[in-house]
Amino acid sequence: MNRYLKLVVMELHRFWKIYAALMLLTFLSQFGGLFLTLRSYLTEVKGRMYAESLYDYAAYAEKHGPESFYTMTSRMEPWFTAPVLLCIAALLFYVFMIWYRDWFGKNPFVYRMLMLPTSRMNLYWAKLTAIMVFVLGLVGWQLVLFPLHMALYRSMLPAELAVTQSVESFIHHHSVFQTLIPQTFTEFVLYYGAGLMTVTVLFTSVLIERSYRFKGIAGGLVYAAASLFAMLAPQLVNDGIGFELYPWETFLLLVVIGAVLLALSLGISRYLLIRKITV
Repeated sequence: MNRYLKLVVMELHRFWKIYAALMLLTFLSQFGGLFLTLRSYLTEVKGRMYAESLYDYAAYAEKHGPESFYTMTSRMEPWFTAPVLLCIAALLFYVFMIWYRDWFGKNPFVYRMLMLPTSRMNLYWAKLTAIMVFVLGLVGWQLVLFPLHMALYRSMLPAELAVTQSVESFIHHHSVFQTLIPQTFTEFVLYYGAGLMTVTVLFTSVLIERSYRFKGIAGGLVYAAASLFAMLAPQLVNDGIGFELYPWETFLLLVVIGAVLLALSLGISRYLLIRKITV
């Protein structure tokens, strides 16, 4: 356990600078975009008040209605969601790089890692843990930012133009954050369980490639494609052969397929790490 934790800390340390940059970018993009959007909105309001001879914000709100926090974020959509999507893309890319960076350079670092006096699966678990920590950390960071965004929204807008909205309500209405931040524990287990399964499938594809090199490229791609096909099978059954499954049957089938793929990926990865990848 001690060696596993040391490996986790090492994996976290190797990515922390890029990780911190992603968090800072999210902060600056969302806050900057919200600030500029609110200022532009207030300028627009004042212009319309002058044109329509409205002498206070209450009269404007009565005629045109207030603007909710969700509406404001919709006005600045690229500023608000682009850094989130960039973080997702960066972590997806790092799922591959967390393995391949160990093979790069004159003296591949992976040789030293594989010769450590500990189970090679500890190296696997450490990388998998690091990826999940990075994902949950960015989600937690976004949850910290939401109240700050709303505080900026309330401080810049007159009370007559603002709409009180909770963080939960905002997340519920935003398609991207509704997926990233599930509302119930069951949804959390399902969504992030699916994410965990996807990471293990990609890890397995990388290890297949590393074990068999040129043949492994095809093998890794075939394994990833077969896993995707397996997850899409219930929908293909509904659409292709006209055999309609009940929603609960589709859901149960997806859970079973996901669990099988997770177990299969872990088993193949363990075999490859212990039997095929050598120093």
